[in-house]
Amino acid sequence: MNSIHSILLVDDEAVVADGLQRTLRNFGFEVQLADNAETARRLVDESKFDLILVDFDLGPREGSNENASGIGLVFELRAAKVGLPILIYTVLEGEWYELASLHAGADGYILKNTSVQLLISRLHAHIRRYERDTGKRKSTTHRLGVGRFVLDKSCHVLANNEKSISVTAKESRILEILATNPARIVPSQELLDGAWGRRDLDKTVESLRGVIKRFRKKLDNSGFEALIENVRGQGFRLIPSGPSSPQSASAFSE
Repeated sequence: MNSIHSILLVDDEAVVADGLQRTLRNFGFEVQLADNAETARRLVDESKFDLILVDFDLGPREGSNENASGIGLVFELRAAKVGLPILIYTVLEGEWYELASLHAGADGYILKNTSVQLLISRLHAHIRRYERDTGKRKSTTHRLGVGRFVLDKSCHVLANNEKSISVTAKESRILEILATNPARIVPSQELLDGAWGRRDLDKTVESLRGVIKRFRKKLDNSGFEALIENVRGQGFRLIPSGPSSPQSASAFSE
């Protein structure tokens, strides 16, 4: 598996920040929160991140009634020679806000009503570009054939030559384990050991079954064929199918 990417999320709205943090973690990111510019600058100095996501409006400055600007933080970070990808994340829609963000030094501008799939794809795209430009790109062996589909492990996307869907980090890891063991039934405990962390409190067979059940429903709702078979009393395996085609692989061509 590729190394986990780390994101600094700067947003003064706790409900929004907490919800987005949970979503990003579900897709395999590590996320640290900062609710103001001062905390964000300190964390950038103390920690290593792959990308910074900043709210356009950060609320009142400490000891002041004036609102802090997310683009002001971007200016400060760029002046301090911080070269990481920085994206402005906002409810404010309009050309002026986007231009202000880009002129401040942000690499992109994302609306808060953007779909999860598009948001995750954009985050990965900016991180990949930064790694490529700085020579820090990680292993590119992140594509894996899964039956007639291709799984992109870095973006957590499953696709064929017609369509694609986003998968969670656990779904991606389960698919990877099954795909690398196509000729056998994989015991539930082996899937748990491979897809759950050592400290995960929900590391149970019931949790595994729940993840697979939701994944099957996601496939069905998206018009995908079934991929995982439950072999009662033994474990799980991929439903046998032909090898993935070159057209499937091209769904992720750069």
